[in-house]
Amino acid sequence: MNLFLLDDGRLRVGWRFAFAVLIIFLVNFIAGTLAATIAGDRTAVEETIYRSSLMVLLLGSFVGMARIFDQPEGSVWTYLGLPGRGWWKQAITGAVLGFLLIFLAILIIALFFNYHIVKIVLTARTLELPFLVAFVLLTGAMAEELMFRGYPFQRLVDAIGKIGAILVLSALFGFVHLRNPHVSDSRAVQVFAFINTLLIGIVFAVAYLRTRALWLPWGLHFSWNYTLGLIFGLPVSGITQFSLLLKAKVQGPAWFVGGGYGIEGGFLGTILAVLGLAYVLLLVKPLRPQTPQIPADDSAVAGI
Repeated sequence: MNLFLLDDGRLRVGWRFAFAVLIIFLVNFIAGTLAATIAGDRTAVEETIYRSSLMVLLLGSFVGMARIFDQPEGSVWTYLGLPGRGWWKQAITGAVLGFLLIFLAILIIALFFNYHIVKIVLTARTLELPFLVAFVLLTGAMAEELMFRGYPFQRLVDAIGKIGAILVLSALFGFVHLRNPHVSDSRAVQVFAFINTLLIGIVFAVAYLRTRALWLPWGLHFSWNYTLGLIFGLPVSGITQFSLLLKAKVQGPAWFVGGGYGIEGGFLGTILAVLGLAYVLLLVKPLRPQTPQIPADDSAVAGI
């Protein structure tokens, strides 16, 4: 048995996954260097360039890898989870779900603890920035979906099955967010931040597997961040730079509301993640891939 190649001459699926991971590190470095060089000390400009260029580089890289290594039948975009048909319906469904989950969280905090607006900033400049924030969050959410639910995840599903791939990539998704501000404010916040991000990663992964598209998790991912940061003025996984129109604070036990990290760092975030998972499991009907999947050497497992 050839360690690297299948009988038909294609690279084994495990090596495709490993190569995709190397690509992710490489394009992150390129996008980060490009953004820092062009933007200098302008943080907003750097974020805009970094997230958008990362998305473009990932898309180009994974399209190239799919065409070279996988050689799918039909559209390579559909194969990668980006079908053109009905994409906006799935994206809007995800966006509505994200808004409702965050709205529910704010309602719970307002009813049982305290949510208050500290500052409202309405200027010509801040009224323009929501569009920039939307662009940054849209491209950033797509870049993360491509990394954690895109080509690498899809190849890992081929290699070790759906359950294993979900757990591995969702755990990595959780570990990545442990570098965010305020994650170490307390042990409880740190634990909940990891668990909740892992659970949300599972929600996104199951949403992809149910629809065979990234549009639903992308819409949910974007709307969660936009609603939490821009509309309600709260930290997004410890990041406060999206609170432009208003800045708010919540008061309550850190283990429940997440302290300075935000709701993803408390038990309230766990409740939202479980509700999101219940939605995609119970209300999103599984769809078959629109193009035949290319058999892999170690494909396993049945489904979600």
